[in-house]
Amino acid sequence: MAAFTVNDALTKIVVQTHPVGETMFVRGLITIVMIGTVLAVFRQIRLVPKAVTGPVILRSIFDAVASATFITALGHMGLAELSAIVLASPLIMTMLAVLLFKEPVGWRRWGAIVVGLAGTMFVVKPNPFALDAWALLGLGAALGAASRDLATLRIDSTIPTLVIAIFSALALTATGFLLGIRESWIPLRLDVLAILATAAFLYSVATYLLVLAFRSVEVSVVSPFRYGLLLWAGIAGYAVFGDIPDGWSIAGSALIVASGLYTLHRETVRHRYLSAKATADL
Repeated sequence: MAAFTVNDALTKIVVQTHPVGETMFVRGLITIVMIGTVLAVFRQIRLVPKAVTGPVILRSIFDAVASATFITALGHMGLAELSAIVLASPLIMTMLAVLLFKEPVGWRRWGAIVVGLAGTMFVVKPNPFALDAWALLGLGAALGAASRDLATLRIDSTIPTLVIAIFSALALTATGFLLGIRESWIPLRLDVLAILATAAFLYSVATYLLVLAFRSVEVSVVSPFRYGLLLWAGIAGYAVFGDIPDGWSIAGSALIVASGLYTLHRETVRHRYLSAKATADL
């Protein structure tokens, strides 16, 4: 989460002075080179054609949408506020699972979802007389992230994660190029290029650490640490940009974290119940 946050902070520095499409394209291109190098070292390049499947392509598209909307909003919002909005994605994911796959959800989890979405509204602070389009883009990023995670569940488990990651990087880079067609690109100075290279490196490292963290452990053990993103985003936002979230944003963030952790707890209880029931039936 710390690596993801520093990547976001560095990207925010660049996107304040350079077009979004250009920033996405250059960072994505560097990410492709880095991940591609690792794949070559571990001789996994040959597995790339195997990953050309519907779920992988769909995941890559949703990931590109989530990244594009997030980076666009990043230039106009505080890092902590935007991170809090995006952390509503697990709640949105639960709602999509109910609507699309008819997954059973009890009243407790529905209550947690309502509380979490209310917290999101505290952060967004919708005003019909002054609609914050950037906050809506943040919600779009959360929706894209939730859809991406649902698509991930349908990917063949034998496909290496880094192979999936390079497809996402390709989609993000292509999206940056398409956005950049209508932009006036600014020549990149060496210091700006160094910032984007560092951001790409941290993004690659963060992705690897995330995969490593979720290997051979229960999801319930690791998942709560995703909310550490808010702590790191708050520190980075204040240290780099002088951002101080207002009271509504802090209260909304607390509601999002509490509802997300409770939803995770209820999911763990549900899985234990189903596992115990299946054992008893045997």
